[in-house]
Amino acid sequence: MTLGYSGMADTSWLDDLAVERLEMVLEQADADGRLLSEGEHVSGPAATEYKTRVRQAAHFAGRTITQVRNVQRLLASADPAIYHGDGMTCVWRPETALCRKARTDQGLPHNDIPEQSECRSTCANLAYTDRDISQVHDRHHALTAAATDQLAPRPLRDRAQAIADQLGAIIGRHERARPSVQPCHPNDCEDDEPPAP
Repeated sequence: MTLGYSGMADTSWLDDLAVERLEMVLEQADADGRLLSEGEHVSGPAATEYKTRVRQAAHFAGRTITQVRNVQRLLASADPAIYHGDGMTCVWRPETALCRKARTDQGLPHNDIPEQSECRSTCANLAYTDRDISQVHDRHHALTAAATDQLAPRPLRDRAQAIADQLGAIIGRHERARPSVQPCHPNDCEDDEPPAP
């Protein structure tokens, strides 16, 4: 401090963060678009909006960036505001975000990004991709095992079972919303496989 370090603020690292965020957003949009085109199933109240935003973001062809304000402007226009969380995806719309409402109701400041700790399963911004459901399956399996562990106290087993039931309902809704495979015409099916019923 005696050498003046505390008085020599260099905030250029914030510029680096903006570039890193732009790269992350574009890479995520590219991965989401590729998986969606490969047939990844998406369910939940915001599934349609998720698909729309991913398809719009996939059309980004790239730009040359020479100044930080260009990065911020590009980020504002290219960011689909899709946030992948732990076992769920938030398709962010502040007007319908229950996490934002919960913070406002508590008198807390809110951000313009989702707060996963305040996430509500009834939020209209939620979507579930197959990747999310894979994580939900893992949690469901672990909680089901915890619910049947006779060495654990009864309240912990009951709580684990209640959460496992909620996760099972999410998995069930995701699978029920999956488009069924259409049966092929007998002339189009391969010779060794009968047509699907």
